[in-house]
Amino acid sequence: MTTRTPGAQPLSSPKTNAVTSLAGWTALVLANDDSLAMQSATPTVLHEVAGVPMVRLVCDSLREAGCARIIVLAGTSSDALASAVGDDVEILDTQGAAGSASATSKAREAAGAHRNILILRADMPLISTRTLRELAGRHLGESRVLTFLTAYLTDPHGFGRIQRRNGLVQGIVRERDLTAAMRGQPEVNAGLYAADAQWLWDTLATLEPNASADSLGDLVAHAVARGGVEAYQVTEAIEVAQVGDRLQLSQADRILRDRIRERLMRDGVTLMDPETIYVDAGATIAADTVLLPGTHVIGATSIGAGCRIGPNAVLRDMTIGDRCEIGGSTLEGSTLAEGVTVGPYCHIRPGSTLGRDVHLGNYAEVKASRIGERTAVGHFSYIGDAEVGADVNVGAGSITANYDGITKHRTVIGDGVHLGSDTVMVAPVTLGRGARTGAGAVVVDDVPEGATVIGVPARVRRTDDPPSEGSPST
Repeated sequence: MTTRTPGAQPLSSPKTNAVTSLAGWTALVLANDDSLAMQSATPTVLHEVAGVPMVRLVCDSLREAGCARIIVLAGTSSDALASAVGDDVEILDTQGAAGSASATSKAREAAGAHRNILILRADMPLISTRTLRELAGRHLGESRVLTFLTAYLTDPHGFGRIQRRNGLVQGIVRERDLTAAMRGQPEVNAGLYAADAQWLWDTLATLEPNASADSLGDLVAHAVARGGVEAYQVTEAIEVAQVGDRLQLSQADRILRDRIRERLMRDGVTLMDPETIYVDAGATIAADTVLLPGTHVIGATSIGAGCRIGPNAVLRDMTIGDRCEIGGSTLEGSTLAEGVTVGPYCHIRPGSTLGRDVHLGNYAEVKASRIGERTAVGHFSYIGDAEVGADVNVGAGSITANYDGITKHRTVIGDGVHLGSDTVMVAPVTLGRGARTGAGAVVVDDVPEGATVIGVPARVRRTDDPPSEGSPST
């Protein structure tokens, strides 16, 4: 992974003249999959870094910078790519383009009337919004036709080197054309360009055909000839690291996750043993929440304030309210209101909603169900395809038998229902408000409000029936 060369001094200090927004800009994101190093059927730019496809991370940075229009240039379009970048991003098929310059030229009509164009790569997932704004600011401040980003690398192998004379950029020398004297030159072309739109389209039309991935670098020589080129050195060279194989993917993932952990702790989230905690780039966590060791916060999970999560909890695409406490459990695609306690060793499956102050005991499972406020679901219970009211007590081992071998059926449990231990509710079935079941009851018919049922199959208890063990007495 790239870093600044130890002891190497930039020729000029970066100017922090960032624009506040890229509102007047069109961004072109190069997503041509020209590398086989991943050894994967998945396009390189769709591989995930911190749980988010690389191309999405780049587009998100552009969104955060306020970019008016984002166009992804891809050799082949796909539903997976469209889903990854989002509905507000246009995908332009550049199949047949020979090199990055040829691909860029195909975007002329799609780019619209914006005067400024930003060109960057989709395989740079660590690029920051700050750097994009600073590059745009330098471009506008110096009134150049072309401004490009440079970086100082410990290992510049594979990159075009910056050729300067008296500190001024003269051009970019490709790796294959380097002289022996230039091979140790640590300043490289990072592959990000800010350009005057009219100059860009006119110049691209004059370039010689060049199928290389870095053919956009030929623009620099044309800008030099016009006296209109500016080079801007990125503050942190790691931002322009390109991800082309699994090793680089792993390194980028580690770096981005370190950034996420640091940001969370600075924003008031406690991470106990941070290196064991994994938080995806799409997740949000409010202040005063504590993440215990081994916790994974995955996808678009949102966690409220004052929660305690873990140890060894897995939360995927969850919405968690304030003051929730979740032991070592797996929660997916569901919503928890504030004050909910879960586990440990529970499984909440997609499509579930737990109301305020709901309690799930250990080894409970909830699937595609809605559970009302203050309801307690005892340990070793299964609630699937159910509507459970408020103030319900689900005794240990109680289950909804929701599947008849062909179809899933729903169970409705009214407010204030009390289920004795090991109650089996054979769906479809409804238990009315305030109903009660004895321990081990198998409920196959609807239970009226306020009724008590016992037995197998469960029947309404008569006043002259002796109380059964575990059933409520009158």
